[in-house]
Amino acid sequence: MTTRSKELPRLSDVEACQAGGRMMVASRYAECLRRLARQASYLNLQELAKRLTDVADLIEEMADDFVVDKRGGIMLRKASGLIGTVEAAVGRAARRATLH
Repeated sequence: MTTRSKELPRLSDVEACQAGGRMMVASRYAECLRRLARQASYLNLQELAKRLTDVADLIEEMADDFVVDKRGGIMLRKASGLIGTVEAAVGRAARRATLH
């Protein structure tokens, strides 16, 4: 009967830096999405606010997966595009709200 080692594979220094960086980026993106959700809520865009909060929750839940999976970088890039798009849309809605 053989026993397998249940130790996690060790990361090199470079991989550890990349993993820490991805964790920080995921956390920052979740914060940005929550801020945008609050702004959307103030502008009576409740559905958008709910969806942004859901995405922020998922990013936080999946942060560990982003680190170990090579596709994590792709997902974070997609999230950055989402943040930019939503910032522009919320900004336009805020300008319209102050003009009317």
